[in-house]
Amino acid sequence: MQKLDLPKNLNLKLKKYKDLRYGENPHQKSAYYLQDEEPGYKQLSGIALSHNNLGDANHAWRLVLEFWEPTVAIIKHGNPTGIASRKNLAQAYKLAYGADTISPFGGIIAVNRPPTLDMVSAMRGVFYELIVAPDFDKKVLEALSKKSQKLRVVKAKKPPRQLEFTRVFNGYLVQTPDDMVEFESQPKAGPPLAGKWKMMTGSRPTQKQFDDLEFAWKVVKHVRSNAIVVVRDKIMIGMGTGQPNRVNSVKLALTQAKDRARGAVLASDAFFPFADNVELAAKAGISVIIQPGGSIHDKDVIAAAKKHKMTMVFTGVRHFKH
Repeated sequence: MQKLDLPKNLNLKLKKYKDLRYGENPHQKSAYYLQDEEPGYKQLSGIALSHNNLGDANHAWRLVLEFWEPTVAIIKHGNPTGIASRKNLAQAYKLAYGADTISPFGGIIAVNRPPTLDMVSAMRGVFYELIVAPDFDKKVLEALSKKSQKLRVVKAKKPPRQLEFTRVFNGYLVQTPDDMVEFESQPKAGPPLAGKWKMMTGSRPTQKQFDDLEFAWKVVKHVRSNAIVVVRDKIMIGMGTGQPNRVNSVKLALTQAKDRARGAVLASDAFFPFADNVELAAKAGISVIIQPGGSIHDKDVIAAAKKHKMTMVFTGVRHFKH
């Protein structure tokens, strides 16, 4: 992996690539600037991209690039409403959409493979702003144009490792990306616990549970904090995000998952501060919890999982996304 350092002096020379219609809101101005001549994407069809389109497309694209299996994600306001991995892209899309059939309206679709005609057919009847993928063949492009001439179709490249910038006060916060390698690029047969993960209590995960844990851990990294995701059969069936306390995010994720939560796995982007989160998960029938660990109340959290005969895995890695 390319090493990134934080230099003592950081000089940026940016060139305007294109003006956008407006910023996050119509009264704000926006433009896309580049450090070099490569924008990282190419729009193949549809109406002009907006500020929010580009931001959401970037979030969606980086999410699906986490997965080696054919994966479809639906993004709305920077968060996934559904994501699923399957050998068949049409099936993956249907499962991602089925996880939340209300929120996808006006959302963005990201695919880590060139979309198929069957997938485009499965999208019929739902309005999307944009679809991003590594490539599109001619027949798929024609089918997408027939679906909607306004639909923005974007071909994207895998982004390089770059420093991340946030404007604060009269300066910038600059950080390296959250892209540490926690998994092999391809799955390998072996023990169903990754890297430095530690099983704190409960039965050792089966290979199927481990697959769901890996899936959930990759997804929760791209959900805004406090982030909770519930996964079953490599489908995100519940998501809680943006709450000022973690227990409300757990409630939201479990409410969305409903009865499907029984036997599923639950991932938290940061540690559980109290055992109340575990009690809610146990009541919903969650079988395995994965979280970083590191709370001063870890003993109480582990004890609650043990009491309910749940498996709990600590990763030792936090994935806040603010």
